[in-house]
Amino acid sequence: MTPAEVLARHGSSFHLASRFLRPADARDIAILYAACRLIDDLADEETGRADDISTALEGMRRGNPEAVPVEGFADMVQRRQLDLGPLVQLAEMAWHESRTPTLITNESELRDYCYAVAGTVGELMCPLLGADAERGREAAVALGTAMQLTNIARDVLEDARQGRRYLPGEWVGGLSPDAIAEARPINREPVRGAIRRLVDLGETHYTQAEAGFRLIPLRNRQAIRVAARLYRAIGLRVVEQGCRYWEGRVSLGHRERARLAFGTLAGIARPAAPRNA
Repeated sequence: MTPAEVLARHGSSFHLASRFLRPADARDIAILYAACRLIDDLADEETGRADDISTALEGMRRGNPEAVPVEGFADMVQRRQLDLGPLVQLAEMAWHESRTPTLITNESELRDYCYAVAGTVGELMCPLLGADAERGREAAVALGTAMQLTNIARDVLEDARQGRRYLPGEWVGGLSPDAIAEARPINREPVRGAIRRLVDLGETHYTQAEAGFRLIPLRNRQAIRVAARLYRAIGLRVVEQGCRYWEGRVSLGHRERARLAFGTLAGIARPAAPRNA
């Protein structure tokens, strides 16, 4: 698949937002997304390709973008003078996860994990969006972190069934992934409380990220506002529906995503505050 096709298939919210980007920037961001997606896929134990991360990782550590076999990636890195450091950190975490299921123990580990798998992507996005990489770094990392917190809040059951627990153990009384997946009534409430706490933490990061949107050129700024609003709405929906993670993943329909996107562009869409369930 081409990078644009990868984005369309696997990144529905960001694919919609990318339609509002400047065309040249949208192409490069699709390439970056495809590279990140490839690293994630290589780490998936079901593909049997986890060892391929080592090869790509060594190449990236040497500053060789050709180590990432994605159409147009090496050219984009050279043309944009992209620092591969954040992508190396992303690949290192993917390599680690491919060998040891993640069990987050506390909030500090959660923040470190979110930076490694998503804050790094925010850093890589900065120059592609036309923002100064140094001045925009803090907001970019905050947005990547916020989106990852949303992903975790949405995917608690799926992750637990894969033996992973991204909710800090301190927040859930040390419940194992198996116990979370089993979702016995006695265990549901601590998990629901942790999910609410996760969404609240995400809200803090979304607010921090918004302070840096002004550094992005207008057209791309609007696209990022749309992406942030769509992701943010998922976390808020999780809370609105009572954090009933055992019922499966929460998502937004096509019409709702479109309404939020165009409402954001028109300046009329505002996220509702999380409600206690």
